[in-house]
Amino acid sequence: MPRHDGRAVSTSSVESGRRGDRGGIQPVSRRNLDGMALVSAAVFGVVAVIGLTASLMSPTVQEQARDTPMILFVGLMMAVLLCDWLCLKGIRDHDRALSLIAFACSVILAACGGVAVSFVIRCTQPMTAGALFASCCVAVNMALMMVRITDPTIGGAISAVFAAAVPLMLACAVALIHALHVRLLAAFVLAAAICCLQMLPNIVVHAPDRYLVEWRTYMTRRWTVRGGIPERARALTRADIHDDMQTFLARYATGFMVCMMLILLTYAVVAESYAYDQWYDRIGFLTLSAALFLFLTLKPRQSGRPFERYFMRLGGIMVLLIWCMHMPYAMPDWVSAFPLACMLAVGASGSAMAFGMLAQHGGFHSLALSRIGDVLCFTSMMITPAAAFFAVGALEFIRGL
Repeated sequence: MPRHDGRAVSTSSVESGRRGDRGGIQPVSRRNLDGMALVSAAVFGVVAVIGLTASLMSPTVQEQARDTPMILFVGLMMAVLLCDWLCLKGIRDHDRALSLIAFACSVILAACGGVAVSFVIRCTQPMTAGALFASCCVAVNMALMMVRITDPTIGGAISAVFAAAVPLMLACAVALIHALHVRLLAAFVLAAAICCLQMLPNIVVHAPDRYLVEWRTYMTRRWTVRGGIPERARALTRADIHDDMQTFLARYATGFMVCMMLILLTYAVVAESYAYDQWYDRIGFLTLSAALFLFLTLKPRQSGRPFERYFMRLGGIMVLLIWCMHMPYAMPDWVSAFPLACMLAVGASGSAMAFGMLAQHGGFHSLALSRIGDVLCFTSMMITPAAAFFAVGALEFIRGL
């Protein structure tokens, strides 16, 4: 490693400062960043209020005076502020557990407060209104917390929750304004959530432009830069990229939790909100259930964290239970379809036993089996949006336009 001359560094800094003074470029201070974040939060709050006003002026919404939901909403908002203060206190005291627990409680209480305030109005789509107010409260809370949070882990979690709450709020507002059924909104959110879960590493991880990133052993041998190699370029250490990696990991973990919760909740809404009158609706629901179960069963193979694998497998079991509960509605002629169901059950049990035996004897050593699993996982992810489209009766909705 070449030695760095302190005099050369000071001279270069002085010269760069002089050039900055001549060009009129002033360094950005922390106060300026806080002001920009506060202005952004205020602007977002104004936009959220305008969107809520426009959605509440739709013919599907009527005002309804209720004191209890408002009292509950005020109490929950006070609890949210208390959790935000505890999160800041945990960051100042370097108590990671306290800050994470307070942040999670803040998000949950903000969502509950949004659901509580939705009971103040009388609406033909109460679930859509509840999701709208919940996502709006969460987004405003995250926008305000961005002003004071400096911890990379909590900051990454805040950005992930904010990025999920804003599109959900806009989708709920559009559905409420145009009087769309909640099953259409649930199908759209389900398709978006499963696609985001598949592409989550590419969404949350990016290489900052201010330095060269060392990716395992590859970046210790080769340089990847935009242009020529700087004169004082060096391989970065783990300490250099620690904060950014903490932010990326927090975004990934939070995004994974949000996507999984949205997938399970929206699938339950899709299963509960439709009568399955047409044959393609029933086929769409069965295909959606099978594709979602297959995705949540095979996706853990690509995950390196035990928590993610267990959570996805638990989600697959929940999808299977909901699927079995609604099987008689999706297949009205159950007596004639009983032999087919028995054959499918026997085939599924045999496949599970075969895969279990292979896993017990040292895992899948066959590259072909591994590639087949990857193809099935990707195919199930691609089939899910189309199956959700047919399962919620979107074809009849398009015909009625």
